[in-house]
Amino acid sequence: MDVTSRPRLGQRRRQRPMLACISCRRSKIRCDRQSPCGACVRSRHKTCVFETSGDPALRRSGTSPTTSDPSLRPADSQRRSDSDLGPVTPPSSTHTVRDHRHCHGQKNLSHAPPPLEPDATRPASPILDANGVLDSLFQLERRADESVTPQDSQENSNQRVSRCEDQLIESYLAADVHTMSRGVVSKTRYFGQSHWMNGIIHFKPILELFERQSLDAKTEAMTVLNKCKALGRSIKAQRSPGIVAKFGTNIPPRGVADQLVDAYLRTLETVFRTVHVPSFRRDYEQYWAAPDTVSMAFVIQLQLIMAIGCTIYDDFYSMRKSAVQWVTEAQYWLLSPPAKGKLTITGLQNMILLTIARETASVGGDLVWIHVGSLLRSAFYMGLHRDPSRLPKMSRLDAEIRRRIWNTVLELELMTATDSGGFPSISPDNSDTQPPADLNDTELMGEDELTDAEASGRCTDMSVALALRGSFRDRLAIYQMLNATPFRGTYVDTIRLHHRFTASFKTLKGKLKSYSSSERQPTAFQCRFVEALVRRCLLNLHLPYLGPGLKDPAFSFSRNQVTDSAVRMYHLLFPDFNVGSERPLVPSGTDELETLSTEGDDMARYAICAAGYWRIIGSQPIMIVLLELLLTTQDDESLGPPTVRPDLLNILRHSLTYYLTRIKAGETNVKGYLFTVALAVHVQAQMDGLTGPDVIEPVVNAAMRTEKLCLDLLKQQYESAETADASVGGEQFNWDSLMTGNDEWGDNAALGSFFDVSSVEAFLGNFDAMASPPLAAWNR
Repeated sequence: MDVTSRPRLGQRRRQRPMLACISCRRSKIRCDRQSPCGACVRSRHKTCVFETSGDPALRRSGTSPTTSDPSLRPADSQRRSDSDLGPVTPPSSTHTVRDHRHCHGQKNLSHAPPPLEPDATRPASPILDANGVLDSLFQLERRADESVTPQDSQENSNQRVSRCEDQLIESYLAADVHTMSRGVVSKTRYFGQSHWMNGIIHFKPILELFERQSLDAKTEAMTVLNKCKALGRSIKAQRSPGIVAKFGTNIPPRGVADQLVDAYLRTLETVFRTVHVPSFRRDYEQYWAAPDTVSMAFVIQLQLIMAIGCTIYDDFYSMRKSAVQWVTEAQYWLLSPPAKGKLTITGLQNMILLTIARETASVGGDLVWIHVGSLLRSAFYMGLHRDPSRLPKMSRLDAEIRRRIWNTVLELELMTATDSGGFPSISPDNSDTQPPADLNDTELMGEDELTDAEASGRCTDMSVALALRGSFRDRLAIYQMLNATPFRGTYVDTIRLHHRFTASFKTLKGKLKSYSSSERQPTAFQCRFVEALVRRCLLNLHLPYLGPGLKDPAFSFSRNQVTDSAVRMYHLLFPDFNVGSERPLVPSGTDELETLSTEGDDMARYAICAAGYWRIIGSQPIMIVLLELLLTTQDDESLGPPTVRPDLLNILRHSLTYYLTRIKAGETNVKGYLFTVALAVHVQAQMDGLTGPDVIEPVVNAAMRTEKLCLDLLKQQYESAETADASVGGEQFNWDSLMTGNDEWGDNAALGSFFDVSSVEAFLGNFDAMASPPLAAWNR
């Protein structure tokens, strides 16, 4: 043997060129060097990547090599520091591995690092180590696939696909709602992961129970439910003003108008800055002095502000019909010619107010994201994405109004995209507009040099909005990851975003608390509204892992975060609710039913009377609490009664009163209340030790009582509206004059009447004022 041919110690070996793809080289199989190679095609893997650099240091460090495709460079995306607040787009190779893990039940994610707080002394490469683990898992899976015959490989692939497709649910949702792992398709719309309906799959057993009841449209349960549905449509038709021919003809007396205007200015205007209050009050006084001297744009603005104020005017939204009329007039005004005449600051302010009013007044609130898209492009068209310092010279007031409007437009785009489960169509790189100055409205009137309040620590008219703006980029990054198509996030990215977001959340809370020693302090509404808006972001971040967390302890952190966030959000809406433990979980008679009093609590009134975002932040925490209670009672292994959290039971008791109060405040859809009652009875039955078929009877009986109660409440709404119309038109309503159409409800119609959950309105209440179909005889 020629020992001289061996390399001596310290002599550098010649590096052979690496021509095989990374997957074949790691699996030690022959590569045909095609793109993609034959081995990757046979194994149905989409990560056939060829290394362009032969640096052995990369292999020794365990990092992913540089690829020829910039989109397939994990190291580049992993080198981003936590200070980079842009959207998160993990590498596509990680996405592929993660998809396979999801199809296998998410078991491999138990190797993910625990969600500990970041330590400054630790090396800043937790994602690199995690990707190394994922690469190892990918290699083992690859070898397992290649160790079987092609037929077996095809069968294994079909099994993986079928396990993913098992998430498609068609039957119990009227065959038009498909619940998938990363979104929901309903009729013509697609909802991303931030949409509330992604959690509906966890309640499949109770929904299947109602489906069996709905198979026969002639059953008493479906007959009463169909009457509720048709009567609700008739009530909404009463509220619709029809075709609007003239604007500004329904202004209330001065005393009522003052209360409505003040209700808006002290609540939502303090967070979503839209109008310059001194200028608005000047025009407001001018309107009452000489109504014909103000512009129609201001009249529309005044009506929209009053429409929002109607929501918290009283406990039961007595001015709902006026609010719907004012919102409808604003929609007609925006569509009326000339279109260019609406491209003004006042026009943009009216579009912002219309966005908020459509949600509070339940006028097409589930489609408001489409309107915000028009608002965003109008703002771009008017140059609000450019800082006023880069535009022709203008006054300080005009410059600050532009900055404030742009800030509000960004917040509304993010909020409505979240509610719709859509990808936010904004980016911090698309604008160079500076944040608004931390000044009071009155300080913008002059041209003298003023010192920003940031340094002095005083609370101004803009302080809360600016504090919320500090967390905007982190919230944007979370929702862009959640609603991206295709979904490229990993659990490691979720934990990383969690740490970043909690840091900005602490900064936000610290900023608001710092004003406690100043002369002026943020109001209770401002603090609660901002915290609810931010905590919902934390809930949505971990919500995709709630399902795996119910079975796999590796995701227990996300499960706890979702539950805790839901509890905190509900307490933000109703901080003073106190339900005694001696009260039954589900009242058995109508005498025990109560309604909520929200006197002096603007936040609670919005949650009860408004729709859209306000309905979601109330109903979504309730659904999560119900799910946690159901699983706790099911999984309890003690010999005695199940042990559940008392705070969750109190929220469940209070939620029934919350839904009932919503119906008395004008809600026309009873499905949310019916659904919650059924789940509450299910929880009570399991706490009493009932299982299997024994649970069905109490659930069905409670549902029947709830339907009859809701039908009586809807009758009261219809009669009160008819009485009000008769006092104006001189005609009296007659129940017998309503068409009898109970036999017209076929099986498909019956299914659709209960299981049409394509939007927040359909499942938890309907927004749009729609024409009434042929009605059933309610007293039949």
